[in-house]
Amino acid sequence: MSKIPGTKFSVTATHATAAAATKAAPGAGKRIFVTDISGSSDKAASILKIVEDTAGTPVTKWEIQVGAGNYSHTFKTPIQITANKSVGVEIDGTSVCKANIAGKIISH
Repeated sequence: MSKIPGTKFSVTATHATAAAATKAAPGAGKRIFVTDISGSSDKAASILKIVEDTAGTPVTKWEIQVGAGNYSHTFKTPIQITANKSVGVEIDGTSVCKANIAGKIISH
């Protein structure tokens, strides 16, 4: 992970046709920074994405279409999530898929 100060977090989900994991909003005065994303799917044109505010009005912050297999990426500039908002990772598949995001929670 990058040199951002704060508390590390990681969330992962596995499912057959749609894997989605959520990191809950961290509380007032705190913000989530997503530093890493990974996913795998058996679907030839799956979509892996980061979604802000999964419990309210969802906003896609980043997405990529990936082929069947594994994908991982470390962001040179972390994805900032609005203060005190949740963040989720999603990927679709046909019979097996897995999604993970990791990063830091900081006070601002």
